[in-house]
Amino acid sequence: MSKILGAVEIGTHKAKAMVGVLSPAGDLNVVSAASVRNKGVRKGEIVDYRKTASAVHAALEEAEKAAGAKIDEVYLAQTGSHLRGAQLRGSSSTAASDNRVEFSDIERASEEAKRKEPEEGRCFVHHVRSPIVLDDRIVEDPVGMCGSSIEIGYWAIEGDNNAIQETVDIIDGYGRLPISDLFVSSIASGAIVAGADLQQSGVLVVDIGAGVTDYVLYRHGHVAATGVVCVGGDHVSGDLSMGLRILEPYAEIIKIKHGKAMVDESDAKEDVWLIGNKTIGDRTVSRKSICQVINARVVELFEIIAKEIGSLLDPEMVSSGVLLTGGGSLLPGIDRVAENVLGLRTEKASFPSGIDGDLAHPGNATVLGLLHYGLKDSAVPAESNGSEGLFKKLVHLVGMN
Repeated sequence: MSKILGAVEIGTHKAKAMVGVLSPAGDLNVVSAASVRNKGVRKGEIVDYRKTASAVHAALEEAEKAAGAKIDEVYLAQTGSHLRGAQLRGSSSTAASDNRVEFSDIERASEEAKRKEPEEGRCFVHHVRSPIVLDDRIVEDPVGMCGSSIEIGYWAIEGDNNAIQETVDIIDGYGRLPISDLFVSSIASGAIVAGADLQQSGVLVVDIGAGVTDYVLYRHGHVAATGVVCVGGDHVSGDLSMGLRILEPYAEIIKIKHGKAMVDESDAKEDVWLIGNKTIGDRTVSRKSICQVINARVVELFEIIAKEIGSLLDPEMVSSGVLLTGGGSLLPGIDRVAENVLGLRTEKASFPSGIDGDLAHPGNATVLGLLHYGLKDSAVPAESNGSEGLFKKLVHLVGMN
């Protein structure tokens, strides 16, 4: 019997819901998607619970109606400045007399790494395992191998209890719809745009949304760092509104129609009408001035990311460079700015084959990634903190259309 999976992203501009059918054969087909304007979130965090709940429920209802089926369980994205990540490490010595590693050795190292408790009022969302180190060498599975010391690391992501509970309550309020798992938005986006080969060689995925930018750094095939920067497309529009002294709705239109992240001298010769109707009170400004305002904010965004990641952003360890996704990645020239600031080859991310049309919009990276994690019989190097323990295993996305 097929299972109906749902994915929900509570974004700053929109609440998004996507429905996929998981067949008994293990194929996943996206059958519907819906997005509803959300006026209850700022910078990725809920400021008006009722407005947010109304938008999410409307998106779920629309997606279910289009799918012609009720959702069985939901995968829910988490974002916001309340999320923090840190590296936890633990080690153990091999107990066997012949120095062969046993599973119990790994368990002891893992328990030590995860011994740290979050601060009061906070909880862990993910413990994402880093590569296992056996006597200073990275190994995938050391059981049965010879060595004296095991070291295990986890990228531990924690968040505010209340902020997380509010998102859970919103889903629960839609007919007590069960939540299968919570996923940090960056990890969901990274799973769908960066395949195993890219993750192994090292890649930084940056998802630029309206209110926040989420990023995930992969090294040696594992999550090495994640973060949420409270800068997104809305901040660019706000800067244009203030800098050009126009209302934000006009600033948003200017950004979309005439904006670029890079500044070219040729833009000084092109005039743009700010309101666009050429009536009394309307005026022109050079496109160069518009691009200068945008460039300043975009540069700031990538400088913040570079500072947060620090020495982990080593070109030799991140040889696949940077992938940009999210609605903000559509801004022309933003990949060139990222490349200049981060010092890494940068390109706009694409989706796996089979994802096309309206579904392939970069703003759908998170919800597509959530459904990606809904596939059965798969393996993900992470552990949840729910009753089921290990996350469902992850395989290649197949049959999505």
